[in-house]
Amino acid sequence: MDTVSTGSAARITQPAGLIDKAALHSQAAHSALRYAVEAPSAQQPVFEGLIDTTKLSEGLIQHRVDARDLQGAAVRADLQPGLRIAVTVAGRADVSYDGYRLLLGPHRDGGAAGAMVALTEPARFVRQSRRGDIERSVSLTLSEAWLRERLGDTMPFCLEFARRHLSVHPWMASSQTVALVTQMLAPSALEGPLWRLYQESRCMALVVDALSDLDGAAMAPVGVTLRPRERVRMEQVRDLLDSGAADEMSLVEIARQACVSVNTLQRQFRAAWGKTVFAYLRDARLARARMALERDAVSVTEAALIAGYSSPANFATAFRQRYGIAPGQAGRRGD
Repeated sequence: MDTVSTGSAARITQPAGLIDKAALHSQAAHSALRYAVEAPSAQQPVFEGLIDTTKLSEGLIQHRVDARDLQGAAVRADLQPGLRIAVTVAGRADVSYDGYRLLLGPHRDGGAAGAMVALTEPARFVRQSRRGDIERSVSLTLSEAWLRERLGDTMPFCLEFARRHLSVHPWMASSQTVALVTQMLAPSALEGPLWRLYQESRCMALVVDALSDLDGAAMAPVGVTLRPRERVRMEQVRDLLDSGAADEMSLVEIARQACVSVNTLQRQFRAAWGKTVFAYLRDARLARARMALERDAVSVTEAALIAGYSSPANFATAFRQRYGIAPGQAGRRGD
C-alpha cells in the first residue's frame, strides 16, 4: 500500500499516535515539493491522532487528518499542481493557498463547509492552528490527467475551472458527504487492496458531490448591499474582465488590480453581478468568441482559443450549453 501513516487512531478521543516533525515531513512527499513545520519545540510531538497521505491511484491522492495540535503549529508547504477538494467535519481548518484564506468546518444543520481550489502551478500553502485545536478532515488532490480521463468532454466547465490557477469554489457539503468523510476517518478491519478500494469508493462519492455543485453553480447574489464606492470598483473589475486583459490573470492578480483582497473581490463581485469572477470571465470569453465567429468569420479552432479552450470539442460543448447552438451555426449566422 502506497501510504505513509503517522497515527492509527481515527478519533482523537481514542488512544492516539504522537506525530513529530519527521513523521510529518515523510508523509508530505506525495503532494508537496517543499514542507516545513513551525512549532515551539522541535523535540516534542506536534500533533496526536491520525495524519496520513495515500496515493490511491494514479492522479488521486487522499489526505486524512483526525488530530489535535499539541503545541500551536504552522505548516508551510509548496504544493504540487492539482485540483484540491477539502471538507472539514469537526473542529476547523484555517488554511491558505497563495494568500487565499479559507476557514473550513462543520455547520449546525449537519453539513460542512467544503472548498475546491485549482492549482496549475506550485502554490504556497499555509495551515495554522493553536494548541488544543482539533481538526477532522479529508482532502483530495486530482491531477488534470485523472480529470480528463474520467470526465472527457462531458463537463467542460469543471475542466476549465481546474485549468485556471487559484480558482476557488466554496460549497456546502451535504450531511451524506459528512458521513462519507467520517467513514474515511474511522478505523477499518480491511487491509491492503480492500482498504484501498474502500477508501477510493468513498473518495469517488466525495468528488461527485463537489463537481456536481461546481457544474451546477449558477451563483445568485448573496444579499450584500454594496456601498457606491464598492459598486464602482466592481464595475471596473467587470470592465477589466470584458476587455480581455484579465484572461490570463489569477484571482490574486485581479484582486490586486482592484486593490482588494481575494475574499473581498469574490464577495463583492458576486453581490454586484450574481456570479463568481471565474464564471463571469468564462461567459465573457464565450461572448467574445461568438462575436468573432459572427463578425470576423474565424474558424471554430480560433474561436476556441479566444474563449480559452485548447480543445475545440470542449469549446463546442461549452458554447452549445451557453447559447443552444453549435459554434459552426453561429459562424453561418454572421454570413
